[in-house]
Amino acid sequence: MNLIDTHAHIDMPRFGDRAERRFAAVRAAAAGISAIVIPGVEPESWAGLLETAADLREIAPTVRFHTALGIHPQVLPELDPAHDSAALTALNDQIRAAPAGLVAIGECGLDFGPGGGGVPRERQVAVLRAHFALARATGLPLLLHCLKAHAAMLELLDERPLPPSILHSYSGSAEMVPAFCRGGHAVSFAGALTLPGARRPVLAARAVAADRLLLETDSPDQTPASRRPARNEPAFLEDIARAVAAARGEPVERVAETTTANARRFLRLAA
Repeated sequence: MNLIDTHAHIDMPRFGDRAERRFAAVRAAAAGISAIVIPGVEPESWAGLLETAADLREIAPTVRFHTALGIHPQVLPELDPAHDSAALTALNDQIRAAPAGLVAIGECGLDFGPGGGGVPRERQVAVLRAHFALARATGLPLLLHCLKAHAAMLELLDERPLPPSILHSYSGSAEMVPAFCRGGHAVSFAGALTLPGARRPVLAARAVAADRLLLETDSPDQTPASRRPARNEPAFLEDIARAVAAARGEPVERVAETTTANARRFLRLAA
């Protein structure tokens, strides 16, 4: 089964050391994962992320390791607001340098829940708008984090056209799916869909048009239910594909084929 993991933080220390990342890359290849996107979350991690992607390309050459760079709303509490402009300038410079394998901008977005650390919404919006401007200037898609902020995110997305982007690990309602997709954007699902009694993500997965549907692990978080208590990794993506297939009443092979084609189109990945 050919699958693409559109969001996996395998560069993070929480995922493991270099040896663990390498073993995970080999397992991903054995599980039929043809591509993995590694999103950046803060300026100090970008260089290490690019090094990790290069290292994993060597150990698992059948898997295409792609990257994205951005500033996550959950790291804003750790960054001095006075340095936001400098961080965004550094992001602009990094993106325009077009490092090998770069396919998107992010992870970025809005987090009005506890993970946002009490950062003022105005600051989160300002940082996100800067990511939007960079996406418009470069044509790159965005990997969008949105937690307890769906109305605000939708309002921002509706202001001006953006390159077709990805609502990562969608946690909104099924009713809001068409509104998010009307701008050409895609909706991605992660391990929450596999949890016993999951209802909201199941209904949302049913509501997504086939050509806007994507899969991700969000490793090392959101381990699928059947794999717990293990740390999540891209090799577990088939569990999510099967959960999406069950939610939609479709064969898992169709979900795999559809989501792989969608990922290649949205992220402009080579076959």
